[in-house]
Amino acid sequence: MDEKFVDDRPQGALQDYPLWDYALAVYSQPAIQAQCLVLQDRYDLDVNLLLAAGYWACAERCWSATQVAELVAVSAELRESYVLPLRALRRKAEGPKRQDLYRALKNAELAAERLQIEALAQQLGGFSGNAKPKSQNRYLANLTMYAKRYKGSEQLKLAACLSELAASLAAAT
Repeated sequence: MDEKFVDDRPQGALQDYPLWDYALAVYSQPAIQAQCLVLQDRYDLDVNLLLAAGYWACAERCWSATQVAELVAVSAELRESYVLPLRALRRKAEGPKRQDLYRALKNAELAAERLQIEALAQQLGGFSGNAKPKSQNRYLANLTMYAKRYKGSEQLKLAACLSELAASLAAAT
């Protein structure tokens, strides 16, 4: 996700998913958007899962490893089949002569991400969670549980980025 979410949902779409409203609210904040994009571009983490981690923490719950695996599985097909290919095409289309194409690809990418948010919201609806007393600890716990899947060499830098995002999400909610 490179651009701000646009709330142009049709009537009936995503209205029963507070995750969408949460994602719209927090991702509209420049610091959170920038932190999410660093985690996406540098560590290949999914912004929608980062936002879902924040949403779950905001609800005073922490993910288990099993729940993270289920969420990744639910969103993987949409991400790999639609979101990532559309993002790659959109990034190739950047330039003054291809603005219409760029906008169309951006809208298609955002539509795919909305479907992914809907799938994540449905999966989250079936979860229970363990409460954590301190707000920022919940955010960091969920983000870290998801990021454990990253096997790259920059673990310390990743941990610092996650900590910054956790603080920003906690302050935003």
